[in-house]
Amino acid sequence: MPANLATEGRPALVYLRPLPDADPPLGLSLQRAATSALISAEGYVAIETHQDTPNAAGLAGFTTLLDALATAAERPTVVLASAEVLGERALDRAERLLALLATGAMVRLADASTPEQALRSAWLGRAPNERRRERARESMRKRALRGQVLGRAPFGYAIEGRNLVVDDHEAAVVRRIFSLYLDGYEGVRRIARQLNEDGIHTRLGKPWSAGSVRAVLRNPTYTGTYRRLGIVVTGAHPALLRRGQFEEVQARMARRRTAPADQHRHAYLLAGLARCGHCGARLLGARRSTGGGEAKTYYRCASATNQGRCAYHSQRTEVLEAAVRDALVSGRLSVARKPPSPRTTEARRIALDREVARTLERWAAGELTYRDVVRRAGEPALEAVRLTTAAQAASPRLDAVTAADRLTAEWDSLEFAEKRALLLDAVAEVVVRDKRIRVTRRYEAT
Repeated sequence: MPANLATEGRPALVYLRPLPDADPPLGLSLQRAATSALISAEGYVAIETHQDTPNAAGLAGFTTLLDALATAAERPTVVLASAEVLGERALDRAERLLALLATGAMVRLADASTPEQALRSAWLGRAPNERRRERARESMRKRALRGQVLGRAPFGYAIEGRNLVVDDHEAAVVRRIFSLYLDGYEGVRRIARQLNEDGIHTRLGKPWSAGSVRAVLRNPTYTGTYRRLGIVVTGAHPALLRRGQFEEVQARMARRRTAPADQHRHAYLLAGLARCGHCGARLLGARRSTGGGEAKTYYRCASATNQGRCAYHSQRTEVLEAAVRDALVSGRLSVARKPPSPRTTEARRIALDREVARTLERWAAGELTYRDVVRRAGEPALEAVRLTTAAQAASPRLDAVTAADRLTAEWDSLEFAEKRALLLDAVAEVVVRDKRIRVTRRYEAT
């Protein structure tokens, strides 16, 4: 596996696990073909492949995937043929998917579903009436294959006999939006302002906004292509513009946008190690832009960030990371207690399973959004997966003292990935309470 991630294209990690008993079977060759097709189509570069056997209870390959994500210097994408490869039980599949998302990785599924759809499908699959839902969904897929519309018509079209037909008035607005963007290279806010000044409104009679203009510019329906439920039908209805026009707009939008989820993403050295000394919650990485446009990064209490239940605010990343380095250099380290017994670990894992399950149930009931689920259940799911796979053989850790010595001697010259790996070997946790920072070294059996 290459250590250097600096390859052309966006880095992707592939995870494979054959499912011979699935209906239909999902073997390795099929998974490789599906993931390779997605990687090629989306411009990724597969830098590592992690694989498990069909009945691997401990999922050693999945564990090494999590380790690779924890030490990656830049945010990679995890590519799966389907979320089904993550486990047969609904809770296992949901926890492993949430664990991947908790690392900050993007997850792409070659079966055309999104992580949100896969998570919902896995969890609702536990319900007795899921078969009825799936039959209804299959019926909708068959309608989509025939080019019949599911739901409302996009702006620019109307529905006649379950098919899309051109709405001449709205279609003229769609063509004008694309023309303004292509010919004048206008931004979405300026286009929205121009439409509003000309007295042109949306279908609901509301003013245009940057978001509504952007939604038009990103909709492939205007090329005559219908997409729904993973089904793609070309030539299903009259096109409002040429395919090349649409692709040029997408290319220009990609160059213009700042991509806050990717371009400005920052890798946090102490992710998973730092905890709040007030409430015990994890410290999450956060990025904030100053008035002058300069970006600053912080570690912030997850409880304060997500629920507002903790008075602790934040710690600058460079301050906290420098404090950890100083503690290693000076030897001012606490030593972790002996790891808990297997019985205690199992009790903790069961409690985490319940926490994740409760969050998913609230989501299924409509009390939480998908983003809420990822934020609240991601870290507990990651911990549960780690506890489940901890007994499996993995690459041996460097002993804590040796790792700490290397960090002390080579801190400034170490690449991020190696520094991060050594920290995971040397440090059990970093507890921050106001200006007091306690660094605890990992327990070493004698």
